[in-house]
Amino acid sequence: MAKMAEEQKVFLLRVDVMTNNIQTSMKTQNVSPQEAIGFLEMAKDQILDNLKQGRKDIFQAFKKDEG
Repeated sequence: MAKMAEEQKVFLLRVDVMTNNIQTSMKTQNVSPQEAIGFLEMAKDQILDNLKQGRKDIFQAFKKDEG
């Protein structure tokens, strides 16, 4: 019995916040609109949980090395 290759799912959301302007861009691959909404809800829940815990690193961002 052959295993089916699991299709990779990608959901990327970028928000650029500038003075008087917010730009968003999104890339999806093999993700339905319902799944994308679910991913956004998961991110929202994580942010709210971190706020409840009094964490300062709410977004858990990765810094790029400046060189």
